[in-house]
Amino acid sequence: MSRHFSLVSNTIIVLQVFMLIFGVFDLSALPEWILFGGKFHPLLLHLPVTMILLLIPLAFMANRDSQSQVLQSIFKYTLLYTTLFATLAAIGGLLLASSGDYAQDTLTVHKWLGISLALLTHLLLYAREWIIAKKTTGQLALLSSAVIMIAGSHFGGSLTHGEDFLAWGKEEELATSFPVLTDSTTVFDGAIQPVVAAKCATCHNNKKMKGGLDMSSFAAWQKGGKTGASWVSGSPDSSLLMARILLAMDDKKHMPPSGKAQLTANEILLFREWIRLGADNQLAFHALQDTDTLKQLIVQVASTGTPAKQAKQYNFSGASQSTIDGLNTPFRRILPLAYNSPALGVKFFLKEKFTPDMLDACSAIKEQVVEVNLSNMPADDKLLNTMGMFKNLEKLNLNGTSITGKTLGTLADCKHLEQLSLAGTAVDMNALQPLTAISSLKKVFLWNTKITDQDIVALQKQYPQISWDLGYVPDKNELLKLTPPYPANRDKRILEPGEPVTLKHPLPGVKIRYTLDGSNPDTTNGKVFEGPIPAKGLTRILSVATASGWISSNISDQTFFMKGIKVDSVSLLNPPDPKYRKFGSNALIDEIKGEAGNFGMNWLGFKDQTFKAAFHLNGTKAITQVLLSLADNTGSYIFPPTQIVVKAGNDRNQLKVIGKLSPEMPKSDRSNAVIPYLVDIIPGNYRYFEIEAVNIQKLPSWHRGKGEKGWVFVDEVFFY
Repeated sequence: MSRHFSLVSNTIIVLQVFMLIFGVFDLSALPEWILFGGKFHPLLLHLPVTMILLLIPLAFMANRDSQSQVLQSIFKYTLLYTTLFATLAAIGGLLLASSGDYAQDTLTVHKWLGISLALLTHLLLYAREWIIAKKTTGQLALLSSAVIMIAGSHFGGSLTHGEDFLAWGKEEELATSFPVLTDSTTVFDGAIQPVVAAKCATCHNNKKMKGGLDMSSFAAWQKGGKTGASWVSGSPDSSLLMARILLAMDDKKHMPPSGKAQLTANEILLFREWIRLGADNQLAFHALQDTDTLKQLIVQVASTGTPAKQAKQYNFSGASQSTIDGLNTPFRRILPLAYNSPALGVKFFLKEKFTPDMLDACSAIKEQVVEVNLSNMPADDKLLNTMGMFKNLEKLNLNGTSITGKTLGTLADCKHLEQLSLAGTAVDMNALQPLTAISSLKKVFLWNTKITDQDIVALQKQYPQISWDLGYVPDKNELLKLTPPYPANRDKRILEPGEPVTLKHPLPGVKIRYTLDGSNPDTTNGKVFEGPIPAKGLTRILSVATASGWISSNISDQTFFMKGIKVDSVSLLNPPDPKYRKFGSNALIDEIKGEAGNFGMNWLGFKDQTFKAAFHLNGTKAITQVLLSLADNTGSYIFPPTQIVVKAGNDRNQLKVIGKLSPEMPKSDRSNAVIPYLVDIIPGNYRYFEIEAVNIQKLPSWHRGKGEKGWVFVDEVFFY
């Protein structure tokens, strides 16, 4: 037994040397397999906590029966393993803390309390006989270790669960509290921020930044976290926020985490629609059209001065979770309308992926479906024949679909239909007549259709039981802000030579002005968009929407890349960071553009080593330029490279430097972007290229990570 005691005791000494070293130095540069040990900290910490509490009665019993060798031995080995597990827990905590996800002030206190506890229990191990002999002072010595343990646990709980985790009488606030919306309320303050505060900011705030993300204010949230920006303005399908929210509940990256208050279906759609309209924190609630999906969602989830209604009760049973899980895909989401409600809503995403079969498959939950959202999907008149199977359907959104209204009469089978949205469709007065026979119908949205103001007056007079809504008619003295223009094909950023770009705006009569020289367009500067813009080489289009009686939109900044000379093959000479290499070398030539902020898709990230890759071409065409598409996200430590070096030759043994570029470094934080860097090279018919982009080795003094290495993220390389 003494040999066993000596072996464990000596192991503790070695471990505590490492513990003290780890406590002083930055561990973030350690290999990933070592840092993985930090994952065991939550498991290990419970052992010393329990054993310290057990030592106090053991010492008391050993003191009363000092002749009992059994009690002496139990106390000795309990103290030995308390010290061992306290040391291992401290080391695990230090490794876990290297992620930088925690408030530094609280972390520092928690760290040194943990280290102190391990050292104190080690000291008590050598003083165990004195503890038993000295009844009062010995108990006080053990009690001091318990006090340190409790204090350390308090700060640990604050790090993990928030500063008020152990506050007396504090209850976790699960419900979202919305303010009363007025004309001066912005969508962000009135609807987005209350949801964030209730269900996101407990883990993402200026005291506890999980993943390096602070959501306590719009400015902090906009900077993004370690994996990049939370959203891509105008593109919810490319936004990291939506990707994390829509992950399966058992996925460790699902947000909010399992066990936390989850977002409701309407809250999820609220985030999506807000991002679709540009994620603008200045967008006013009253500036939204009544038929706009975002406004309808806000009215449903936020308080508008009327008492909150209880969730509607239904007499049908709920669908099985396995059935719902089987139907949920990234392009079709089935979500409950309220907590513990059997009623379900079905929402479709990404029109390119939509097929009628996706709606037919919902027959498995046809009894539970009360809302269907087909907004902007390629749904036609034939598809409406399917709607009759949803006998409990209450709301149907067909905004922006290709229906003409010829088959709207088939909706008569939906005996509970209360609300129908037809904005942006080709319906006319004749198509609306069958709707008047649906006794349950209360509201029809008809903005941007063939229906005129005179038609609405006639409909309202003849069928007063239905509210016929032609949309928001602004006060002539009220100035509202337009949303920015956007490309007709939002997903296409790599074009064929001469392929045109078309700009769009959802509001009829809006004038779009644009520039191609990098200057900001306004009501006087820039060309008026009158037709497709031919792309010539690398094309950057800055555009703004203007209209009489409206405030001009924010500037939309869109960059389009031209397809280059075909690359035969590519290989990485330096490996990317393990977190950002799953797409491999092919990501550099697959002609799929990465989005600013969504670094989990189509990007390769480099930090410990520079970006360095080899490209093989057939050498039949002369090449004069090389273009690298790089991410720019200073909030996530992603900077331009300090230097781009292009070498070329017939093979790797005959290389020479043919071009260099030293990009300008940012002087302060700036918005997330994808920036093209064009390197002019000595023209030639080269067959082999080696391209290196050197990441910044020390971030500047103005940056919060000053002195640390920066990242370089690459998603595409072009040869012209």
